[in-house]
Amino acid sequence: MLILVVRTIPDVPSSAMLKLLDRYAKALADHGGRLILCGVDPSLVRLLERTGIAGRLGENGIVPAAPELFGPLAAALEDARRWAAARSPDGPPPSA
Repeated sequence: MLILVVRTIPDVPSSAMLKLLDRYAKALADHGGRLILCGVDPSLVRLLERTGIAGRLGENGIVPAAPELFGPLAAALEDARRWAAARSPDGPPPSA
């Protein structure tokens, strides 16, 4: 599981950046993992949807930006814990 805070990505990310995000998402998925992007501005959300990257990230793979600085990260961590617990043969991990 990799949570990437993208709050400071430029308004128009380069195609190289988009390809990198897509490669990371695919590589993690190929190994049973997952990429979550958090703090994503609406314009980037639309771009990720248009390019198909949002689909590769899956449900809750994009956590929109919010006024609270760490709000999106907290939401991403909670989703990551639920995702990991659902896949763990030993049950949910301990709460932080």
